[in-house]
Amino acid sequence: MSRARRVEPLTLLIGISMTIGYGTLYYPFAILGPEIARAQGWSTGFVFGVFSAALLTSAVTASLVGRAMDRFGARPVMVTGSCLAALALVNLSLVQSMTGFVVAMLVIEFASRMVQYETGFAALTAIHGRHARRPIAHVTLVAGFASTIFWPLIHWLLGFMDWRGVCLVLAAVNLLIALPIHASVPGVIRTRDNPHPAPVENRDPGLLKRGNRTPAFVFMAIAFAGGSFLMSAVHTSFFLILEEMGRPAALAALAGAVIGPMQVAARLVEMLTGERVSSSVVGVISSTTLLLGLACLAAGLWLDGELIVIVFAVSFGIGQGLNFIARAILPARLFGTEGYGAMTGNLATLRLFAMAGAPVCTALAISHAGIGLTFTLLMLVAAVGVAASWALYVIEKRATAAVVAPTD
Repeated sequence: MSRARRVEPLTLLIGISMTIGYGTLYYPFAILGPEIARAQGWSTGFVFGVFSAALLTSAVTASLVGRAMDRFGARPVMVTGSCLAALALVNLSLVQSMTGFVVAMLVIEFASRMVQYETGFAALTAIHGRHARRPIAHVTLVAGFASTIFWPLIHWLLGFMDWRGVCLVLAAVNLLIALPIHASVPGVIRTRDNPHPAPVENRDPGLLKRGNRTPAFVFMAIAFAGGSFLMSAVHTSFFLILEEMGRPAALAALAGAVIGPMQVAARLVEMLTGERVSSSVVGVISSTTLLLGLACLAAGLWLDGELIVIVFAVSFGIGQGLNFIARAILPARLFGTEGYGAMTGNLATLRLFAMAGAPVCTALAISHAGIGLTFTLLMLVAAVGVAASWALYVIEKRATAAVVAPTD
């Protein structure tokens, strides 16, 4: 208990650094993208297409970053990520050509893999081992305010500087705030070859033995990729979806404002309940509420009024909030804390492919198939995610029963 109290301030600081990681490298482009396109005379399709392509290529590097976390520890990877993020943003502020913009975005997405949730979760797992669930909930609770903080900040900055100046400010935030935090993260991480592992009581071998992990990995990859596909699709196409439904943009903005607080509320409940709810149940609740939210939004094709859209936002926000926690705690629960970075990196590779493809698939579905078939596509993905989550629940339940079963 005393150890947990000693690392609690560091957990809060990691939450702040994750907020910066998302607030400076992911969320800004919803605002800066149109500004860059307008200032440079480029199409918004080109700007956001590059963003999606960069996100897609970063999927290839996710597993490399995960392995580096296991081999070298959290601190050098996260420190390198902060420095690279700052340099990438400075480079972005200087670009004049389309080629330069493509290169800058590729570097930004590579840096993102080092300073966002996967690395933060790996750092917490290295510090806390089997007791990392509550600190992870703390971090996601703090970082859930990334868009709430950085979108208004960027809007305010654009009031008296151009997009290039904003990029320089975001670079400074990484250097002056995130970098010192990452430098304070313990550099030692437990691996089989590490000569100075953390206390034995914090290690967790996982419920599944090494030769029996493939089905769980496949279901986990499907569940996580499906959740990321849905969240990416909704976040990038939500205004267009409601426009196709004949709903005003003001309603889309209101619903978007509801999603953020609901995901934070869901994480707060998870933080308070903690170990009393199994890891797989968190995944089931997340995937189910994402599906229910989409069902409510689809029902808005036939039901008038704003309430059904707000109910969607509540349900979808809960699912989104718990999705990030499930991604952190399920791999550690089933596969253990050893090799956690590589495992989550491999899962992130598949998840990022789905995340990058979602905006394109959704836009094509809306333009060529109509809003009805678009909802069919999204709900099919959500249903597959629910099925995969239930499969993980069965796997965890059986594995837990096998561990606690009395021996003769």
